[in-house]
Amino acid sequence: MGALRDHLECAAGDQAGERRDPVPLGTLLDIDMWNAVLFEESFDFQATMFQPVGGMDKIVEGFKRKIGNLIRYRSEVIDIRLQETGVEVTYRDRGTGARTTTRADHCVSNIPLPVLKRIPSDLSPAYKGAIELGKFADTCKVGWQSNRRFWETKDEIYGGISYIHHTITQMWYPSNDYFSQKGTLTGAYNYDDAARELAGMSLAERLDKARQGAIRLHREFQDDHLVPQALGLSIAWQNVPFQHGGWVDWGSSEADDKAYATLLAPDRRFYVVGDQVSTLPGWQEGAMMSAEHVISQITAPKAKLFGAAAAHGAVHAPSSRRLVQGRS
Repeated sequence: MGALRDHLECAAGDQAGERRDPVPLGTLLDIDMWNAVLFEESFDFQATMFQPVGGMDKIVEGFKRKIGNLIRYRSEVIDIRLQETGVEVTYRDRGTGARTTTRADHCVSNIPLPVLKRIPSDLSPAYKGAIELGKFADTCKVGWQSNRRFWETKDEIYGGISYIHHTITQMWYPSNDYFSQKGTLTGAYNYDDAARELAGMSLAERLDKARQGAIRLHREFQDDHLVPQALGLSIAWQNVPFQHGGWVDWGSSEADDKAYATLLAPDRRFYVVGDQVSTLPGWQEGAMMSAEHVISQITAPKAKLFGAAAAHGAVHAPSSRRLVQGRS
């Protein structure tokens, strides 16, 4: 896609009137071009919509207000044991080191699969094998705060994405607080080799690299007073101890299909939940759908038949690359 991006390497709202060479026919026929151009036309990339004031985390905050006193923080699960009529879980307080064992009729686990596979348990070999196959994708983000929303005032960009042939891969523009003074930008959101490259850098090195790419889209990034380096942030999810990646990286293999189908059903009274076992990996909606699915399995016995159908090949793993990266 390098040739394509060499021609398209400009901000989404670039209205410059200078004459440019025609884009070669081969580039126009490149499937990667249309993957980028039509990315937002796919069913899970709708036009900009309303969002909770303060960001999507406010949905989580709403749940926490209802059940906050039931949440135990800084608690690491260190053992899972299935019993005939329930599940026994042992966890360790990461502050004091104290261990506690608790028992419940059911265990619904949203622990990321790469973390869950490392926890000692007596889950069945088939279930452990399915968990093992649920590898997470490498992905990295960079965030900038700008003291002036130049992308709006100069380039007339209001939300959306600019793609670039650079390690940062893309820049996301805020869809909130239009016409205000300051704003934040997603200065990198990448995957695969590009994510591994940034993940191996220090924060300072990542920000330097991200700024180099950003300058090619917006010359304003040359001004550290306008976009302060000191306010830059970054995260590489594969480096986060209890995450190990951005989202489950299901493929199209028969083994992935079987693993995905296995995890849609419980191992006795142990259930896996989250976007990692949904038709929308990497998306908050997928997590909600998975939660509804598990609740129905626990509360409606007939729903458990779905797991049997899945085990016989009636279910296919979703394509994470297409759903998250817009790639085939």
